[in-house]
Amino acid sequence: MKEQNRKGMAVIAILFSLLIAAIVIYVAISLYTGGTNQEEVIKTPLERTKQVQCLAQIRRLETALQMYRAEHGQFPTNLGELEDMGESEFVCPVTGSRYEYDPTTGKITCPDHP
Repeated sequence: MKEQNRKGMAVIAILFSLLIAAIVIYVAISLYTGGTNQEEVIKTPLERTKQVQCLAQIRRLETALQMYRAEHGQFPTNLGELEDMGESEFVCPVTGSRYEYDPTTGKITCPDHP
C-alpha cells in the first residue's frame, strides 16, 4: 500500500511541476510577443522604441516653436516658418507621416502615434 501511495505522490509531483513550467512558458511567450489584453494592447519593446523616437522629434519641434514664440510673440502660421528646422523634421521619423500642427495653440501631434 505504501508503494502505491509513493507512486501516486510521484505522479502528482510531476504534474504539478509541468503545470508550473507551462505557466512560466506562457508568461515568457506573452512578454516576448507582446501578448494582448482584452482592453489594452501590450506594446512590444520595438513599438515602444518607435513611439519614443516620434515623441522625441515632437519635443524638438515644440522647443523650436516656443523659441519662435518668445522671439515673435506668437506661434508661426505653419511649421515651414521655423528657420532652424528642415522639412524632413516635420514628418514622423518612423512612418513618414506629416505632423499635424495647430497654429493657435502651438500643439503638434502625430497621426500615427497619438
